[in-house]
Amino acid sequence: MTEPRRARVLALLPFSEEGASVRFRVSQFLPALSAAGFDLDLHPLFDTALFRMLYRPGHMPEKATALLSRTLDRVKALRDQYDMVLIHREAYPIGPPLIERWLAKRVPIIYDFDDAVYLPNTSDANKMIGFLKRPDKIAEVIRLSTEVIAGNAHLGNYARRHSAHVSVIPTCVDTDVWAPPAAAPVHSAPVIGWIGTPTTTPYLEGLHDVFSALAKEHDFVLRVSGSVSPVAMRGVRVENEPWTLEREIGLFNTCDIGVYPLPNDEWTLGKCGFKAIQFMACGVPVVASPVGVNNQIIDHGVSGLLANTEAEWREHLRRLITDAAARQRIGAAGRSRIEAHYSLRANAPAVVSVFERAARKVHAHA
Repeated sequence: MTEPRRARVLALLPFSEEGASVRFRVSQFLPALSAAGFDLDLHPLFDTALFRMLYRPGHMPEKATALLSRTLDRVKALRDQYDMVLIHREAYPIGPPLIERWLAKRVPIIYDFDDAVYLPNTSDANKMIGFLKRPDKIAEVIRLSTEVIAGNAHLGNYARRHSAHVSVIPTCVDTDVWAPPAAAPVHSAPVIGWIGTPTTTPYLEGLHDVFSALAKEHDFVLRVSGSVSPVAMRGVRVENEPWTLEREIGLFNTCDIGVYPLPNDEWTLGKCGFKAIQFMACGVPVVASPVGVNNQIIDHGVSGLLANTEAEWREHLRRLITDAAARQRIGAAGRSRIEAHYSLRANAPAVVSVFERAARKVHAHA
């Protein structure tokens, strides 16, 4: 008896595995997809060097040269024969969806997105080329796709305006890997952690007055990782730690409390609450803004705390700074919630099902 033919899938990714969404929305599903008969060929547009350069202001000639080189590599990849294509976020960052239009005539497309990429949004380091981006093309990309995966219900609602084939699958973690340390860290003062990106650093800086007020009352350390430049706050002991892929889980596990501040706007409504998920998976109690999907991830007072006003931020952080038992109890409940709803184990079957539905439509493109 012959084995079923395996499906070759080209995965068009915007960046290398240093980009969190690639690791957690694509790479970690490879074993489950392989077991189901899907072989993915990962093709990042931005390699590690270009990805790191993107967040540095200026360097436009170097960025343009590197992008041209990577564009040629992408064109070569498209010449190969594949049964279907996975596009994460977009096939190309500027201009109209030419690649998606070309692919849609040849193979089924699975489109996955985890941010409100249909809104204008350009990092401060690349404002000069913001006019070249075409966020309005995302609606067409969704219409061209055979199956669509959205990272939260808000994104799913947007996608359903353009497609009837939308699955909402949260960004998740492998809870066998993302787990509390065997021995809890022992600190002379509680460590409050923020781990983010250059583009989200202003969200942390919005809590400057909160941390400064708390520092007058309590001894704690604010540990920051992911900002381009060092963060400083008046009267606060701030430790700026470099972020590396190898240290990622360790950075979360060195924290006693996690913070995940967000403004309430259309862009942040598209976020998938992932930093809260990472802290919670590690058993670290998190205080987060009640924005978008955070309201579904966190059961306030049980698996985490939600803070809207500065007074609420001070109140909830003060409670966790002074009450080790509350930290342990809320951290354990957060861990259980992630295992049940936001783990790789809980979500891999849904991802496999999307690929299987797309595979049944391969013959239509033959």
